[in-house]
Amino acid sequence: MESARDRYTREMVEGEDLWMLPQVDKYGYECGGCGIPVFPASYDQANLQRPHFKKQQNTPHKDGCNIDGDEKTVARGKKGSVRNELETSPDLSPSRLVLIDERPAVDPERKPSSEQTSTVRDTKRSDDEGLVRPKGRRAANSIRPICRAFIRFPFDRTMSLDVPGVEDKTYLQAFKKLGGKGVDLFSRARIFYAELAWAKPQEDGDFLVIPLSAGEWCDEKRWVKQYRVRVDRSKWSKHKRTKVSNELEVARLEGIDAKKTDSKLRPYVFFVAEQDSAEPEFFNISDHRLICAVVGTISYPDFKSGK
Repeated sequence: MESARDRYTREMVEGEDLWMLPQVDKYGYECGGCGIPVFPASYDQANLQRPHFKKQQNTPHKDGCNIDGDEKTVARGKKGSVRNELETSPDLSPSRLVLIDERPAVDPERKPSSEQTSTVRDTKRSDDEGLVRPKGRRAANSIRPICRAFIRFPFDRTMSLDVPGVEDKTYLQAFKKLGGKGVDLFSRARIFYAELAWAKPQEDGDFLVIPLSAGEWCDEKRWVKQYRVRVDRSKWSKHKRTKVSNELEVARLEGIDAKKTDSKLRPYVFFVAEQDSAEPEFFNISDHRLICAVVGTISYPDFKSGK
């Protein structure tokens, strides 16, 4: 499982976020669909494998849990629209980005209250009809779930999306791929993305400079100008630095392996950042929640023809 719910704060936690924690509570998470205990895996900061969550082998998900249904929706979403399912699935296609500065302070020794133990996938009763209906799309606390949705559901990119600082309000309009035919000037903020270059990011004091496989080529052999993401980590903790570095390195290595096996998977870097006015090949960023690396295959259906 890519994400789980914190038993105490009730927040959804991405597997990669475990890299950022000074100490991981092995018993502090549950399935976001049915509440059974799930356990962090591969979260050691020295482990270059994506962290995730797993349930006990002999413990099935509870009746009504839609985890298996989500996997089927993801599979169908690659071939056509699954908008109706996404509208009632809290986790698959976030409707907005909400940046939370601090996690709620919760005593881990305190037994969760009945209000705390209600899950996002719980149904709620309509006041008018007394009917039970599922909750709708949730907010994301980083761009990673949003970027996964962009990759997974190419036929549903006209769905609404609200990201602070980004004027465009759909998945289709909010995302912008950086090309390889020159360095462009962008008049407004977007969720920019490009393939991650094979070269490792460079440490420069408090800055991390990430090379992208986009920009201006010379004879298709070398870059004249190469887009880069310049990350200011001066106010970051050691764990935040490790989390971003590990995520990038895992994606880079997965991309290299995919290329060797002729796989269509590619490592992409997504980020919400300001383009440097003096050096437009650079994008400046200082918030770890506004950058992520995701390995996947991005397709571009023809919305005009419906294909």
